[in-house]
Amino acid sequence: MIPSRQPPSNKRQPFSRVRALFLAAVLIPTVIPALSAADGGEPADLVSIYIKALDANPQYQAAVAEFREASEAKPQALAKLLPQIGAGAGAGELDQAVSGNFFRGVLDTDEGGDGIQVNHRNQFYSVGYQVGLTQVLFDWGLFKTYDQAELKVGQAGVKVYEALDNLRLQTVQAYFDVLTDQDGVHFASAEKEAVGELLEQARNKLSNGLVTDVEVKQAQAEYDLSDASLIDAQNTLEVDLTQLQLLTGGQSYSRLKPLGSLFQPAPPDPNKLEVWLERAQSQNLLLQDRHYGTEIAQKEIEMQKAARLPTLDASAKRSYEYADGGITNGIAAGDNHAIDQSVYLNFKVPIYTGGAITSAVRGAEAGFQRAQYEEAAARNDAKHSTQVAFLNSTAGLSHISALNQAVQSAVAAEDAARVGYGVGTKTYSDVLLAVRTRYKAERDYTQARNGFIVNFLKLKQAAGALSHADLLTINRWLQQ
Repeated sequence: MIPSRQPPSNKRQPFSRVRALFLAAVLIPTVIPALSAADGGEPADLVSIYIKALDANPQYQAAVAEFREASEAKPQALAKLLPQIGAGAGAGELDQAVSGNFFRGVLDTDEGGDGIQVNHRNQFYSVGYQVGLTQVLFDWGLFKTYDQAELKVGQAGVKVYEALDNLRLQTVQAYFDVLTDQDGVHFASAEKEAVGELLEQARNKLSNGLVTDVEVKQAQAEYDLSDASLIDAQNTLEVDLTQLQLLTGGQSYSRLKPLGSLFQPAPPDPNKLEVWLERAQSQNLLLQDRHYGTEIAQKEIEMQKAARLPTLDASAKRSYEYADGGITNGIAAGDNHAIDQSVYLNFKVPIYTGGAITSAVRGAEAGFQRAQYEEAAARNDAKHSTQVAFLNSTAGLSHISALNQAVQSAVAAEDAARVGYGVGTKTYSDVLLAVRTRYKAERDYTQARNGFIVNFLKLKQAAGALSHADLLTINRWLQQ
């Protein structure tokens, strides 16, 4: 049966899985030839359609872009913990003027104690630069921001896998929907042809006086109903082909490869519900996503509480300035140089913020409770979806076997009814019922076979074990 993956060893597994994802997404298109319905009229297979969907599906591409965006949160958070170095420079032309008595009552001059009379104007050039460095020594909020950023990267990686698994399942579902529809059109056409033959026999019998006009009219009505059923089947096929085209960026398909003789339905491996439930609790992607959300919400509480703690950073600064004049540097002075160097610690303690920190903590705690409830709901959903998919898969085997027997019995019943109708022991209604029972059994049988594959992939998705290899296995089951 479809091979399963081993459960992850710990909750950090998605990081390595994300790397494998991109490698697989790059390598698979290079090693598997993409077969298109438009190339030489060849029928398309599942893998060729899946490869096109990888490039064309907007939901998957959006998840990949979200992962790349989230990946930048970690270096951004780390950058705030590393040294911050800045430099600046300036140059300008200055015009300074000063007038008045300076140092009155301080300096004794020939004129008395009126100080120095100054009335001077000076124009000069000035250039300078500044270099500064700041290093965080303690800021608990920044440390928690870095931890939260790391979790967000992991969550974004899980979301990529969620989108990829959804795309795989959508592709398989759309592919086998089209196969089911193609079979439906085939059976509806065959049923219409069979009912047409019965109508022609009824007309011949009427001309020979063996049946009444009522039976011919009934046969005509049944033929018209068969024609309407064929139209419905063709319309359903066109609708599902449109869905397949949307998944692959508008690529049109006229034929798909159906299941071949290599497909032999088998029970899930292992055929134990408790094993699949255990895998779902550790590997289900939606549950992993919600678990990351809970951890991120926990870090948010710690970040908001950290706003109450003091912060400490170290700074160093050097500045230099040169001016070829300037009154403030000395009356009519020239050729002035100024150097300023400083190293200091900056310690800050929040005392009162108007209740903002308390409010932010309450909001973060409410967000944490919401995340916990969402994780619990995801755990229940994982358990339920795994149980349903497992039961559908195991029941599908018995269903396929029963329908296979029903097809054989229906074919035999139709042959007997036709013989009886020819010799007069069976009525038209008996034959019509046998014909429709046969084609219904055949439709149900092919639908059950196709549905079995989809249900088993749903089981693997619920258990977080769906992979590229599963689609490759299904592709080998198609007619080559």
